[in-house]
Amino acid sequence: MSDPHPCGTVDRVEIRVILDSTDPPAGRLRVTSSAGPAQDEQPDVPFTGWLGLLRALYLVTGSS
Repeated sequence: MSDPHPCGTVDRVEIRVILDSTDPPAGRLRVTSSAGPAQDEQPDVPFTGWLGLLRALYLVTGSS
């Protein structure tokens, strides 16, 4: 029987970038599930600057 979720993919998510300012970039990332309203939704991850945005993306994607 084949796996309906190959490569460890369990669910689809959406990462929203909410900008408060553009120069330097500052704001927050919000992760939402495409499966509907999430009961255990993650808190927003704030960032400031380009490196801060990269760090926030690293945190929300669960990179090791």
